[in-house]
Amino acid sequence: MSYTDATILVKYQDYLAQSESRRSPLGIINVVKDSTQYCDYISPDLIQQFAEFSSSRPFEIPTILPQVPTVGTTAGFEFIPDNLTESAVHTFTMYDVFSGLRHYRSMYANNVVKAEFDLKIKLDNVLYEMGKTTEGILSNVLNARKSQELNHLNQINYNSGGGTYAFTGADILTVNVAAQQATMFAPLNELMIANEIGGEYAIVTSPAGLLNQKLEALKYGAGNDKNTAAWGMMRAEDMHTSQNISTSAVFDGYYLRKGSIGMYPNFPYDFREGTKVGTSEWSISDMEMPYLKHPVNVFTRTFNADATALTADGSDSNTKMSSGQEMGFWFRFVVVYRPNSEIATRPNDIIKIQGLTT
Repeated sequence: MSYTDATILVKYQDYLAQSESRRSPLGIINVVKDSTQYCDYISPDLIQQFAEFSSSRPFEIPTILPQVPTVGTTAGFEFIPDNLTESAVHTFTMYDVFSGLRHYRSMYANNVVKAEFDLKIKLDNVLYEMGKTTEGILSNVLNARKSQELNHLNQINYNSGGGTYAFTGADILTVNVAAQQATMFAPLNELMIANEIGGEYAIVTSPAGLLNQKLEALKYGAGNDKNTAAWGMMRAEDMHTSQNISTSAVFDGYYLRKGSIGMYPNFPYDFREGTKVGTSEWSISDMEMPYLKHPVNVFTRTFNADATALTADGSDSNTKMSSGQEMGFWFRFVVVYRPNSEIATRPNDIIKIQGLTT
């Protein structure tokens, strides 16, 4: 019986290689992207302007400030109050997230990793990190717009069967362990209605933050002996998690009304025009980019370079006079949120929540 030389097997490698990168859901981007379609305070004309405006122009919408009209109990022309409204301008901020990559095909001429596979991995890595940076921006906006006032907690504490909710000095709605079962959502929904900010809500928390609720709901299927509809359980597509929300408790996150926050991409002039100068080209991706959930501005250029320094031993003759390609990805976007000029004293529809461990 003959055997294969073991050294042949030792030297064999998969030409498609493997990627050791890890991915987790970017729930903040997902919840904001879904919320955007409910931003009914943003007109279609303004959405178009968001896409094309230069950063030198401010993004503003007029608003009418809250008003408490004077109402009397005596009729007569001499008692007609002024009840005049007051307007203001609401300004939004544009953000930039930028990255890119370079690719030298000659580096793969004698490489066990194929050029196309490595390009795909690099592109995926870049877009994922851009997504994480975008989540950081959105998280800061959510934190800045979180409600600083929340009333009527005594009503849900009385009716939630031992579950306790408290609004702390850190502007966080805490939920104790007893309230974190499936019944949590019904009290939260009623709390928002009591604060005059009722509507359709979504939730995003730290990883596994909604495990209790999901497991409780899975206990009962069709024909069960419990009416799970009474729990006010949220739809799966409205429950999000993100690795970019840290916590020292059961969960941290945000409970937000759809339309309370949104994001719209912006495309500067040359990218819209598809400008070409030599080997340089400006364009807009024809699809939503992975992780970012939006089209982005794309700049590409081909060039020549001595790329020997990029190889392990610096002596690969394939890369001495090499062609290269670079790609720049520019995600430029404006974040919008429902106007609330009295956010310090008037409940807002973005609630920061925390699940306690006791």
